[in-house]
Amino acid sequence: MKLTGEPDEKTDWKANKSQIEFEIETFEQNSAGKFIDTTNKVLIDYQISEKKDSLFGTLKNNYGVHKFSMLKTENYNEYLNRKFRVEFTLPKSNSTDLIKVDPIYGMKIFISYDNNQLTGKTEFSNSLKNLENDIKSFREKLGTFFGPKDWRNQKFYLSVYADQKVTDSIITESLSVTTKSDFFINNDIPRPPNDTMAIRIYRIYDDGKNNNLSSRKAKRIKTIANTVYN
Repeated sequence: MKLTGEPDEKTDWKANKSQIEFEIETFEQNSAGKFIDTTNKVLIDYQISEKKDSLFGTLKNNYGVHKFSMLKTENYNEYLNRKFRVEFTLPKSNSTDLIKVDPIYGMKIFISYDNNQLTGKTEFSNSLKNLENDIKSFREKLGTFFGPKDWRNQKFYLSVYADQKVTDSIITESLSVTTKSDFFINNDIPRPPNDTMAIRIYRIYDDGKNNNLSSRKAKRIKTIANTVYN
């Protein structure tokens, strides 16, 4: 069988009920900085759940060992429900007041009700008690994408997936946190040590078209963080 990587590239692959194996021709720099042809050998060990809706595996290649998992779901919201073990139904709206936000800059927050008790968690923690450290971890992750002092890191925001029964005011009260700013003015002059940065909060809505993962429809809601800079 053939595995397609780039549009004009294919490679042979073989598989059984627990493994997938293939090779990819790549270009790498040697110690002298010269690009040479190399072969990246890939071996995937995997298991499929009894319901055949989840796959868990380990990928081994020239660059190390990487664990991964995959879920089969009807849509992205169901994927989030299952991955983070939280039940929520997003509020629906076709309002023109909704804006598009880029999900790469948004740390996911989940707020819902469990047995009539309000519960909240982040994509890093099972509660909101560790919010400041979770924000730090997320911003460090952004820094690995763009560089620690890149201006795009300042596009960070809280991406709130809250159940339709949760009011905006509850979200505001739950996320009253402020972090110190490490942004450099003109990439040169640091702000004062006790300076702070406003936390932007966007509530995610279901507008019936939220299957486009490159953007989310959202509404910016009030924050009671100590706002110094927007």
